[in-house]
Amino acid sequence: MRDNAYNMVAFQEQLKYGRTSGVKLGDYDIAHYAAAFGAKGVRVDSMAGFEAAFTQSLCESGITIIDVFVDYSRNTELFAELHEDAVE
Repeated sequence: MRDNAYNMVAFQEQLKYGRTSGVKLGDYDIAHYAAAFGAKGVRVDSMAGFEAAFTQSLCESGITIIDVFVDYSRNTELFAELHEDAVE
């Protein structure tokens, strides 16, 4: 799951310090990264694309890495619903 950032860190930094620092990444190509290690990489942009890539990966030998973009922009809102001891 790719979000082009360390957003699980970012939202906690935002809550604790009121800002983020060093958590943004560029749009890296996981398919090429996988190929550099001898795996097959597939970037998908829909549930149908994921289902097709996952099904095909089960029919092929070797490792397949499926690159799925995830939007964590609502983490801060969701975090507010947790008990205060849930994340430290």
